[in-house]
Amino acid sequence: MRVNLDRRLERSSSPLCGVDEVGRGALAGPVVAAAVVMPPRTSIPGVDDSKRLSPARREQLSRAITRQCLTWAIGLASHDTIDRVNIRQASFLAMRRAVQRLSVQPALVLADGWPIPGLALPCRGVVHGDRRSFVIACASILAKVFRDRLMQRLDHVYPGYGLAQHKGYPTEEHLYQLRALGPSPVHRRTFEPVRRHLAGQ
Repeated sequence: MRVNLDRRLERSSSPLCGVDEVGRGALAGPVVAAAVVMPPRTSIPGVDDSKRLSPARREQLSRAITRQCLTWAIGLASHDTIDRVNIRQASFLAMRRAVQRLSVQPALVLADGWPIPGLALPCRGVVHGDRRSFVIACASILAKVFRDRLMQRLDHVYPGYGLAQHKGYPTEEHLYQLRALGPSPVHRRTFEPVRRHLAGQ
């Protein structure tokens, strides 16, 4: 990570909280958010936007992050919630749930993209935050590792779709299996091409 916005925002010894979510673009499964509070001036070599890291590197870094952080938590919004309130609102809901489960209250919450509405703490949205902020990058890694493990478990419950491989995202293989098998119970009914498949039945 070449840029670390956190250094300019840290106030004396007050900790910052980073929040990020994963799974917005998937066709199946929940959207997952992680919130993590790191001690001021903490540094973990290799931390970066989770999308830039290999699965093995994410797993390794997630262990380092959870060892060194003050607290961390996960929040989820299910596929049913996504269909009911839309993916943007479900993502904010997952983020709020993650922050509310923290055991240490931070001085400031940094969220990837936009400020989290309805949060009872000071919050700042950071565009491309997972590449600009250390604590947001930490959150992105924890959220990605948690969701990937969850999708691997769902692959055993709903075999045939390849959820363990593509994690619910619209790969060519996923779309082929969706057409062949129809949607599983954890597919998002309001997302194309799931909605298109259901309309064609």
